[in-house]
Amino acid sequence: MVDFSVAQQPSGAGSWPESALVWRTCVREIALVDNGGSLPAGASVWHDEAAYAHLLEVICGLDSPIIGETEVLHQFKIFTAGLSASHGAFREVAHSLLSDARTIRCRHLIGLGSRSYGSAVRRLVKDASRVALAGTGMLAREIAPFLARPNRKVDVWGRREHVDGFDRATYRMLSAPSTTVIEQPAVLVIAAPLPSSAIACLAGRYGNVIALIDLRAEGASDPAPAFAPIVTLADVFAAVEEATRLTAGRVQAAKDDIGACARAFATRTKVNPSGWHDLCS
Repeated sequence: MVDFSVAQQPSGAGSWPESALVWRTCVREIALVDNGGSLPAGASVWHDEAAYAHLLEVICGLDSPIIGETEVLHQFKIFTAGLSASHGAFREVAHSLLSDARTIRCRHLIGLGSRSYGSAVRRLVKDASRVALAGTGMLAREIAPFLARPNRKVDVWGRREHVDGFDRATYRMLSAPSTTVIEQPAVLVIAAPLPSSAIACLAGRYGNVIALIDLRAEGASDPAPAFAPIVTLADVFAAVEEATRLTAGRVQAAKDDIGACARAFATRTKVNPSGWHDLCS
């Protein structure tokens, strides 16, 4: 029998007990907590078989604003790779979750369309000959490969002198002084939590900004300056909503398979991850 629980809260909504094992994504926090540990007010909780099913839904991208997106699967892989030997029992659970997630994605979720931020941004950038990508974190790294094309120049802007993984020929430092203005028409893609003032400074590096794609969660409270047509994170979510509706049947089939996987896991394995009984997010 499966013997653990999972709870969920939005990212940054409340603190967890010090002993909690927390997995954080862009929009949520999921943690394993001791059975007697306190939980933040408002955290949602699932138990046993339902806990496994919920985790699998999250990993498959079915709990994401863009249904079926792949970034959360990548984030879970990174999270589990960092677990220590003391978390051996949960690592076994994670191995099963990743195996089931690959099967479900292959059966039901491949080819749904723009189900990642990178593919959504690629459609929005269209045939622009120059793109300025602000950010060097996980979101920017996901987006960057989708922007590459033979006749396009991509400028990557970051806050440090250089960031591993980005070509030095394309990398530029946000704080570096410059009197040179790039006149080639460009699309700005903001994939880092920059304040609107920093976005305005970046736009000043370009003489002809034809569009701004603002992927900041902070965009609602700190709107970007309207120096060009703006596509917000909310717009990106709305753009895929219709496609999501049309694929509802495939999503439901994936959820049915997730339920079957959870039942199968519950009957074959007893999970008692070193005294951790509750998974909260």
